[in-house]
Amino acid sequence: MRSLHNNSLGRQLQLQSILLILLLLTGMLSSFHFSQIFIHHRRSSFISSGHKEILHPIYRRTTSTAASASSQFDVGDEVIVVDDDGTTLVSGRIEQKRGGWYTILTMRDTKRLKRRGSQLQPNNESTGSESVASQQPLSNFVDSAGRNSEGNDEPLPEIHASIVDLDSILQAMQHSPQSIQHQNQTVSRETLDQIASCHSQYNRWILFSDLHVMPSTLTTCLQVLDTVHEIANRTNSGIIFLGDWWHHRGFVRVDCLNAVLHALAKWTVPCIMIPGNHDQTDWAGLEHALTPLSNAYRVYPPQDDETGSDVPSKQQYAGPLILSKPTKFLNALFIPHIRDKMMMNCILLSTEAASSSALFVHADVKGASMNDLIQSQHGLPASIFPNDKQIYSGHFHKPHRTQSIRYVGSPYQTSFSESGQVKSLLVVDSNRNWQCIEEIPIDIGPRYHRVPSIHRFLDYNGDHVRKGDKVSVIVDQVELEKMRLLAGENATNTGEKSLFDVRLEEFRRSGVVVEIRDSQPQEDVKVKAEKSIMDDENAIELEDLSPKATLAAYLDDEVVSGALGETASGKLFETGVELIRNMTGLDTINGDSSIAMSLPSDALVSQLEVEAVSVRGFGSFRQEVVYPLSNRGLVLLRGTNKDGLGSDSNGVGKSTLAMAALWALAGTVDPRPAQDGKVSDVVNDFCKVAEVSLRGSINNKPFSVTRTKSTSSQGSSLTFVLDGKVLTQQSILGTQQLIDHHFSIGSQILMRTIFHGQHTIGGLLESSDAKLKEELSHLVSLEIWQQSASLARSKQRELLRKASELEGMLSLRAKDKMRAEEKARAAKEEVQRREGVLERERHYMMNQCWSSNKDDVGVENDMDSVQTQLNECANEINSLEDEISKIMHSDNDEMIALRAMVNEKSANEGSARANLQAYQRKYDMAVMELKSARTRLSNLKSEWDVSMSLEGKTSSSFATPATCRTCGQPIVSSKAQEHVRDSIKEMLTSAIGVEGNAKDSVSVAGLALAEAREAASTRTEEAQACMEQLRMAEANRAQRTDELREKMKATRLIQSNLSAQFTSLARRAKEISEMNIRRSRMQADLDKLNEALNASVVVYEDCCSDLERIDSNLSELKREKDDLTNKVSHYALLADKLGPKGVQAFVLRNIVQALQYCSQSYLNELSDGSLKLRMEVGSNDSIIKQAAVRNLDGTWRVRPLSSLSGGQWRRCSLSLGLGFIDLASKRGRLRSSLLVLDEPLTHLDSAGRKSVGRLLRKILSQDSQLGKTGRGGFGLSTILVILQEIAAEEIEECFDQIDEVIKRGGESFVLVDANQAG
Repeated sequence: MRSLHNNSLGRQLQLQSILLILLLLTGMLSSFHFSQIFIHHRRSSFISSGHKEILHPIYRRTTSTAASASSQFDVGDEVIVVDDDGTTLVSGRIEQKRGGWYTILTMRDTKRLKRRGSQLQPNNESTGSESVASQQPLSNFVDSAGRNSEGNDEPLPEIHASIVDLDSILQAMQHSPQSIQHQNQTVSRETLDQIASCHSQYNRWILFSDLHVMPSTLTTCLQVLDTVHEIANRTNSGIIFLGDWWHHRGFVRVDCLNAVLHALAKWTVPCIMIPGNHDQTDWAGLEHALTPLSNAYRVYPPQDDETGSDVPSKQQYAGPLILSKPTKFLNALFIPHIRDKMMMNCILLSTEAASSSALFVHADVKGASMNDLIQSQHGLPASIFPNDKQIYSGHFHKPHRTQSIRYVGSPYQTSFSESGQVKSLLVVDSNRNWQCIEEIPIDIGPRYHRVPSIHRFLDYNGDHVRKGDKVSVIVDQVELEKMRLLAGENATNTGEKSLFDVRLEEFRRSGVVVEIRDSQPQEDVKVKAEKSIMDDENAIELEDLSPKATLAAYLDDEVVSGALGETASGKLFETGVELIRNMTGLDTINGDSSIAMSLPSDALVSQLEVEAVSVRGFGSFRQEVVYPLSNRGLVLLRGTNKDGLGSDSNGVGKSTLAMAALWALAGTVDPRPAQDGKVSDVVNDFCKVAEVSLRGSINNKPFSVTRTKSTSSQGSSLTFVLDGKVLTQQSILGTQQLIDHHFSIGSQILMRTIFHGQHTIGGLLESSDAKLKEELSHLVSLEIWQQSASLARSKQRELLRKASELEGMLSLRAKDKMRAEEKARAAKEEVQRREGVLERERHYMMNQCWSSNKDDVGVENDMDSVQTQLNECANEINSLEDEISKIMHSDNDEMIALRAMVNEKSANEGSARANLQAYQRKYDMAVMELKSARTRLSNLKSEWDVSMSLEGKTSSSFATPATCRTCGQPIVSSKAQEHVRDSIKEMLTSAIGVEGNAKDSVSVAGLALAEAREAASTRTEEAQACMEQLRMAEANRAQRTDELREKMKATRLIQSNLSAQFTSLARRAKEISEMNIRRSRMQADLDKLNEALNASVVVYEDCCSDLERIDSNLSELKREKDDLTNKVSHYALLADKLGPKGVQAFVLRNIVQALQYCSQSYLNELSDGSLKLRMEVGSNDSIIKQAAVRNLDGTWRVRPLSSLSGGQWRRCSLSLGLGFIDLASKRGRLRSSLLVLDEPLTHLDSAGRKSVGRLLRKILSQDSQLGKTGRGGFGLSTILVILQEIAAEEIEECFDQIDEVIKRGGESFVLVDANQAG
């Protein structure tokens, strides 16, 4: 189906092209809109594999940005250098173009930058951008409105980005399945059923990435697939793969594909895949290598737990769900690898990304760890990714985090850069916002181990390695050799091995792959330097040294010649090495560094074996012609023109056929004097496509290169197959770069070593000085020395500027010193004058105030003493008061208690006395009443003259009064008398009764009074006892306080005396004070004089300090100036030594001498020893080429090249070309089995032509004897010589085979010599 789809697409594009050509030819294009004839068709692997998409446009951009990614620029174009994130850095003009790299001369600061084409954009504001625009496809110049970059209204297709929202589709499908199917005809119902029934039913997912399937990792990858499926099946999880399933981009090996399909056929759980950069083949990423896996296996939907049925569903669905475009599914956004950073940024800013809870990507993020030592510098900025979501990414093999992005890492170690890394599978849960709920370690495949030294290898634990592991051991060859020598000396048996070798065999016997790497110790540069530069053989090898070793060799040579001393040489070496290190930014500049002066050594020799070339539609060859080029010896290629149009053999296609291999390898042909040709001129006039295929081997690996060129803009291609692997890239430029990389060659070196056209065969001899140096730069580069010399000159100029500044500063400081000295001298004189004045005033004051000073001291001392005593008294009084206060406070509680008791007893006594008084009053009342009663009774007795008996009873006889005592009336009647008598008796009885009662009351009151008196006496005694106790306590306290008060009183007395004494002293002090006032005034005057003196001293000291500081500064500036002067001289000498007359001449002289040595050996053959070609580096760094002709007397006469004859010139040019080939072969640059010489016999006489034939035969015979390995010989098996018929006749016997190109009817074909085997 895919092939049918491709064929249909091809036919459609052909029809479009034919229609467009017809419209252009008929002039009808102006009456049509371009959009009416341009059909936009883009193929999607997602749809073609059965997975349909609903396109949701979220991004539209002008394709001028995309154009920059694939633009081709020429020398002179003005461009803009951009950073990887699209930031404009600087503008400039392209100065040089080599491979995919461009040298840009910046316009602002005229610096040179090297950048790839992807880092450049055309500067549309400059005229130079027109050449760039002319090379870009029409679709690359479109704005968002559909107009091209020229402002025309021709509408062109817009570029869209799309996000597939499967969640919305599935949700809508549940509500209205038919409407969804009707609205989304590009999405098959089968695909939606697959997603809805299988993939959407899983919550847990096993996450892994970067499988990188290729033949060398196939076994490990299959184990990984089985392990991933086993874990997913055991945990009832789905599987998510985040890109880079395959390793080789652009093609899939059948054996790997079959093995992977067989492993996936056992899977029973669904899988979601996004393509990585290794899987994709086109820029948009829609064409990728995951498509063959889309139906690798089929799965049943998970069983419904409610039914409880174990019977699987009859319906099966495709297990893999391959998401070729950004897709939202299960509330997560799956984003495949996207090269366009602007589109990626727009996707991350989309509403789908904002509403998703997680992102699954395959992205290169700036700052992420590519391995344990290197971080990405050109990826997407991490800031464009959201921080509030789970983000999982493939691409980098080290599991780690970069801000919010978590790199899953590869499931196994792939190289030594992953040594020690622990690999794992992640388990994520969509119901938990895709959080990682488990990390399952995985240990599959060979592991990589780094051992930094021999001793660590001897102690390395063998339990840490297993069969299949790879161990890299860093070995110091000197140390290893010593170890082996010691093992041999101590051996009892012959063949005894060192501990290292024994350990090495143990590891290898256990199945461990051990790789020995040299620790690359510093070269013994002195040993190399001791080799004479004049020795041609040694001169050839000298360029294999690193810059550091080369500089050391040159400086040692200077020491040997006496031009430098050893000390100066050592300093120059250290400075030069540091200069080179700072310039290159490398930590090491030893022989294996990236700036080594020599070209690749034996390990990188390009051994090119050419088998055959086939041409079709190329030049005059219309039909396919296969021309053998392997092991044919010396071959003559001549031509015959059967058309008879003014020539016998010219223009038949000899050079075209011979140079076809060059065109296949480099896309160029033999340059002609006229530069008006076009690339499409190689296409035959009757063909639309020119095709050349070249077969052979490079370093014993078979290869084939096929290049086609079409007259249209879309028919060109370049394919490259090496060692059975198709290495063709997406673009011709990419494939060409890969060819250049594997062959380590370019068109220039090919034309100097293999393909010598008739217009370039003498190019080296006739080249200018600059051109010859450029040619030699293919063998050795002087750029690093030129840059180093320039940097040294810059350092020298900078140091000179600083030295000049220091000279000016020294002059200024010298003037400052003179001014400071004058100022210090004046300050010293002022100090001396003020010292004299001060001394006179001080002497006068001493005479006037000496006695008062003594009194001052005495009074002050007395006052101090009295004051001290007063203070002591005050302190003592305070102490006594404190002590009294403490006593009062300490006895206060006891006194309070005693007083309370006294109060209580007193209260009781008072109460008793009150009772006593009350009873006393009662008793007194009773006594008074008794007395009153007795008085009355006595009165009655007296009045009535009554006598009382002893018992107190009234006598019955008493005299009756004659008159009434009341009224004075006489009592005359007896009755009245009786009545009076009865009244008197009654009053007497009453009085007696009252008296008796009163006596009883007195008796009772007396008893009560006695009791009250006794109680009052008791209470009084108790109160008196308490009072006595209180008085004793108070007396005790009073005694103690009185003693303290007495002491206080004595102390106060002493204080009073001292106060009086202090007052007296104060008066004396006042008197003294008045005297001191006078003295103070004098002292003030002295102080002013002293201050003035001190100020003068300070000024003088400041002047002295300034003078010392100026002297110190002058000394420091002088030392710094001397140091700068020495450095200026040092850098000037270093610049000279690094300059054209120094190491550059040394290196250039070496390579020139090597080239002269190689060339002279061939010139001796061609001239029979009569010519010499002298080449040397002149004093002005120019390469001087001179010829020397041998005179008849054997002497040599130097002649300029311009005076040579045509034959002599051809001999010199041929020998120089062959010497260059020989030198390139010896230096490991290129060793080819083929040599093409186009018309090499021009201007040669018969002897010269024969000498060329003999030399070519000799070269072939030497190469057959030396073989094709090592550095000896050319390694040639075929020398193809193109000659005209007349020139070939004389040396026809030298050729092994003679081929003929015949042109008939405007078409060429070739007749190969029948002697050609096979």
